[in-house]
Amino acid sequence: MYTILVANPKGGAGKSTLSTNLAGMLASTRQRVVIMDLDKQQSATNWLARRPALLPKIMSWNEDTDMEELRQFGPQWMIIDTHARLRRADRTYLLSRANFVLVPVNPSVFDIEATAKFLIKLHQDTNVQSGKVAIGLVGSRTDSRTRMAQELNSFFQRSGLPVVMFVPDSVLYPQCARDGMSIYDLPRTRTEQQLEAWQPLVDWIKGQMTRSKDFAAAVTTVPEHGVVQVA
Repeated sequence: MYTILVANPKGGAGKSTLSTNLAGMLASTRQRVVIMDLDKQQSATNWLARRPALLPKIMSWNEDTDMEELRQFGPQWMIIDTHARLRRADRTYLLSRANFVLVPVNPSVFDIEATAKFLIKLHQDTNVQSGKVAIGLVGSRTDSRTRMAQELNSFFQRSGLPVVMFVPDSVLYPQCARDGMSIYDLPRTRTEQQLEAWQPLVDWIKGQMTRSKDFAAAVTTVPEHGVVQVA
């Protein structure tokens, strides 16, 4: 099972939006996905509770989860939606389990400052230093025409880390959050621009898996507008 950690020390950075749409993206290509929601607000858990039964199934993994049902489900991916201000011990433990870390950042000076300190802490972790965990940056609710978006991009360039995608500032995301859906559950005629924005993330995940000898044997194909398929 591959584990994607979505983390940022700042509240409102877009962690739950990224987590739920990432889960929907994976589930849309028949991947079996679970979400571990560590946020006190339980946004991802509430999203799952609203998710229509006809959509591809995504399970929640928490203290109330039926473990026998989880074993039968046989998850291939786990997405961990973290809370702000992770303690060092929690951060170390989660990084020891993760294959990928996605760090969403809003185009705001406060978010940039908080994230800069967080990235320093990530770099100090032995799992990151060894190359076991791949880190990717995500711009949240970004309008490329604004000055703050340009400053966010400059910050990303200074970090030396890959920028895997920019989530456009679109009304579709709050609508999906309300309805328990992801952009991958909507008609393609409504989401073509959004799916194009997500393709770099698909490519990054595929690339990271291909580079790792441990992962390469599991990679098969990447759909035209989907995500990595694993054996």
